[in-house]
Amino acid sequence: MIEIDSVTKAFVPRLVLKDISLEIKRGQSVCLCGVNGAGKSTLLRIVAGLLHPDKGSVRLAGYNVRTHPEQTRPRLGLISHKSMVYPDLTVSENLAFFAKLYGLTNSRTRIEKLLEQLGLTGFRIEKAGALSRGLLQRLAIARALVHEPVVLLADEPFTGLDAEASSYLVSVFTGFTASGGTLLMTTHNTTTALQCCQRVVVLDKHRAIFDRPTSQIDHQAFVKDYLSYARASN
Repeated sequence: MIEIDSVTKAFVPRLVLKDISLEIKRGQSVCLCGVNGAGKSTLLRIVAGLLHPDKGSVRLAGYNVRTHPEQTRPRLGLISHKSMVYPDLTVSENLAFFAKLYGLTNSRTRIEKLLEQLGLTGFRIEKAGALSRGLLQRLAIARALVHEPVVLLADEPFTGLDAEASSYLVSVFTGFTASGGTLLMTTHNTTTALQCCQRVVVLDKHRAIFDRPTSQIDHQAFVKDYLSYARASN
């Protein structure tokens, strides 16, 4: 579903990514780990088509993200620590706006389903700017899912969430991949990463130094010091 081929990116004079190659299958969930500046968010932005690599390419569902955005963008949903919704619009108005943006017809049924799934039905007429951090993140998830994408990109989605909200988000991600969706996310919360992802990739010094299914990882050692664990396993 996602093919990252020899991607290199620099922000002069700093090299951020060098020859990154990953293949992610349909229905698979992958977490990118790495210290600040390791290139996690940069790689996600390249996959989303928001940033072009200096070298290499990304294909999504067989289409080149850079040369065929009209084919790839409708297949993508993006979640970050920023909600990317309009604070002066209500919950329902935000979802209706983004549904229209993606050209959806008869979106009312889809919006009602998302409101119910994400526990937002009772907040449908609340303005987004008045929501708590947890509810705002639920709205951001609904926004990202309103057009039924097959790939979900999540950049530090657990930032600022309490334990209950984080647990809820894990269940959303698990349900998404169980239904055939593909998830690529970044997080510094390694415990959560091991809970909701089937595979972990560690970026270090511009490169991917570790790529392993979570079933083959010593969870306790990884959570204690994932970078040392990854370097020792390299």
